[in-house]
Amino acid sequence: MNKAFLNPMIAGMLLIGGFVQAKPLPAELVMGTGRSWKGQVVSRDGDWIEFSTGTAIAPIRIGAGTIKELRFEVTIDAEKISGMMGNREFDRSIDLLSRTLDPFSEYSDIPSNLTKYNSLLMELYYRTRQYDKSLAISSKIAGDDRNPTLQAKARVYRALALIDSGNSVEAKSLLTEYGWDRESSADAAPEELYIKAKLMVMNGEYSKAMEMVAKVIVFHSHDPDWIQPAEMLCAEVYTKLGLYDSAEEVCRQILMLYKDTPEFDKAKQLRTEIEKLRAEQRLEESLKSEEA
Repeated sequence: MNKAFLNPMIAGMLLIGGFVQAKPLPAELVMGTGRSWKGQVVSRDGDWIEFSTGTAIAPIRIGAGTIKELRFEVTIDAEKISGMMGNREFDRSIDLLSRTLDPFSEYSDIPSNLTKYNSLLMELYYRTRQYDKSLAISSKIAGDDRNPTLQAKARVYRALALIDSGNSVEAKSLLTEYGWDRESSADAAPEELYIKAKLMVMNGEYSKAMEMVAKVIVFHSHDPDWIQPAEMLCAEVYTKLGLYDSAEEVCRQILMLYKDTPEFDKAKQLRTEIEKLRAEQRLEESLKSEEA
């Protein structure tokens, strides 16, 4: 058989095979009018979704922009993922979540019941320093008001990802958008105080940053979500100020109190960094002494 004919034919067979293997996704389709149908999302053609109710002879075509929500049938072992995250197996957690959510990626621009899983993925990407990916998800969830709790979480991670990726201009603009650029009141939320402190550190305003961190530690000491990162940031600010003894003491407390946490890992890394800084300081002092 002629190879020139064989290769296109094989390619065509592969394309057809790929098309056949694409499985419809069981889901409930909820329209803006409130009406809903259970069936299967068959495929997508640009701005159009093909949906089969099971009773119609052929799938119906629906404009993606007219859909209020797609409620997919998805099975995710939340307990397993929680356990892996607790063990700081972030890469494995990302892999499991990504593989589970991949079949639905073509419909990611349509509101769905997958937001809670994408929120987990957003957090995991942030913890593994994949800030662009975390930002892509957080920006989308931050604009979705169906779940105020997840929306608030997305806003926090959006700000954190911008700061940690070095984008101070957008981070400052975002804080203005949230109203976090104003003077913090006594009852300010710990995440607001912490994020403002992070931005101040980025801008070299270490004394002001320490004031923000102190407010988290004093007024929100029973909030594990923020007291731990605040104490870690405190150690980092002490290091920036050259107060190595104070930084090492905070690290010691973190290592003693917060085992098996991201802050535990960061404290170990910071102690190593402080040792190097001390060695550099001693070398510099020695050279100055010899010059004198």
